[in-house]
Amino acid sequence: MDKNTSELVKYTKALLLLEVYQLSKTDDSAKPEILLARAGLSVKEIAELLGKNLAAVAKTIQRAGKGSK
Repeated sequence: MDKNTSELVKYTKALLLLEVYQLSKTDDSAKPEILLARAGLSVKEIAELLGKNLAAVAKTIQRAGKGSK
């Protein structure tokens, strides 16, 4: 990945994270982990973006999946 692409990815992730936090403030049931998972990010990417433990993120997403059925 070249430097320009790397910078674009970094800023796109930051903008996405800001939008997720805004959404989570307006809807108490919308956890950032769930919103990012629905957007197609992997558990590893979500954990890195949010600065959270990989296992904790995976568990949150798993619980949300069981609760939505």
